[in-house]
Amino acid sequence: MRFINNNRSNTFSLIPLALACSTCFAADPATDTDSLNSWLAQGNISGELKTMTYFKEFSGTLPNKRTSSVGGDVQYRSPEIGGFSFGLGAYGAYNLGLNPSDAERTEIYLPSSNTTVLGKAFLRYQGYGLDLKAGRIGLDTPFANEGEGWTMIPALYQGFGGTYALNEKGDLKLNAWRIYSFKALSSDTFGKGDAGTPEIEDTTMPSVDSNGFTTLGLRYGQQWNTSAEAWYYNFDKRAQLGYGGVQIPVDSLRFGSWTPYWGAQYLHEWDATDQAYPYHNIDTDLYSGRIGVRSRNHDIYFAATHVPTKEGAFLSGGFFAPYSYGIYDHTPLESGQPLVSMVTTNQPGNAFALRYAYHDERYLGVFGVTRLELKDSTGIYYPLPAENINAAFMILGYNLTPRLHLEFEFDYVHSPNAVTGNYHAERLRLVYRFGEKMADDEY
Repeated sequence: MRFINNNRSNTFSLIPLALACSTCFAADPATDTDSLNSWLAQGNISGELKTMTYFKEFSGTLPNKRTSSVGGDVQYRSPEIGGFSFGLGAYGAYNLGLNPSDAERTEIYLPSSNTTVLGKAFLRYQGYGLDLKAGRIGLDTPFANEGEGWTMIPALYQGFGGTYALNEKGDLKLNAWRIYSFKALSSDTFGKGDAGTPEIEDTTMPSVDSNGFTTLGLRYGQQWNTSAEAWYYNFDKRAQLGYGGVQIPVDSLRFGSWTPYWGAQYLHEWDATDQAYPYHNIDTDLYSGRIGVRSRNHDIYFAATHVPTKEGAFLSGGFFAPYSYGIYDHTPLESGQPLVSMVTTNQPGNAFALRYAYHDERYLGVFGVTRLELKDSTGIYYPLPAENINAAFMILGYNLTPRLHLEFEFDYVHSPNAVTGNYHAERLRLVYRFGEKMADDEY
């Protein structure tokens, strides 16, 4: 599914605003809260200036793609009154006249035309263990999230919900969200559709005009320690989804600074009420596991996913997620978007992934290989034959300063698919973050 943006805003409309805002937080905050202006001046202004470029070359029938974009975002978070506050986030991406005029030759995940959007505008309440939001928001759930980091403008949502801490420590939280509309990565508007799964063009899952989705979830623990979560999604007119996962370090086998760990996940999808075409007879099971070892700066693991074939089921039992974007450099157990290595396929089968990551305050290096052993699927428009796909990727990142980050990614995919064939892709990303620093989950 391709989103074409018609908004032709001034190319540099966000950049002067961002530079001007960089002085807003340099002065001492006003202490006189009797006026609205002085109260607003106590809020937090921050944002990013960034540029990204994608290249993709195919050996199949697809045209090669080239897309560049420059822009960023400006975020404002107000001070609290009685636990209430509000947030705003404006996003912009501009092509500077560098991109091909043919939309088929541009990358779907990166805006190829000038785009400006008020992506976040929400009211927030924090207190008594509650953290609630309503309006235009970002999400952090396994199968509906922002997809932050590899695009100019994140995927965003319109609705309400939040979290409730079930214990004093705050590491066990109940999550609940009701979402009515969705803004895809390259879009400048919120609508009733979803993301589809557009990465492999001849197996695209069409978006559905729906009333959004509802999700409930429990999360326990913190990253690098024992963690577990369980979620239920009702994707209106499409499917229901139940999901559970756990990750546990094995401290008894720790050696030096290295700690082994293991993880497991299970997912089941079934019919929703009032289903729209092409969804019908949905019956999907997905099993996934991972074993690995990590230290302060290193992480290496092997992950495997199995989706069994089911005769007569939608996509022959293949897995899909309406709001997830499928790319090969994500693994079956990535935090934020798990199981995504099977999203690209709409076919049952097996996925195997081997990953190594290094990170410190300045350097980032991620290297991985993925193998998909796909089985026959009924597909959407025509049957999809069994095939094997091998992929490899590399991400290199460097913090030039604490606020300026440079990142390069290279992907190579070996596929017998007649449309894509073998292909490789390169992404270059430069990001400068300004203003007061916020936690990533509040940005």
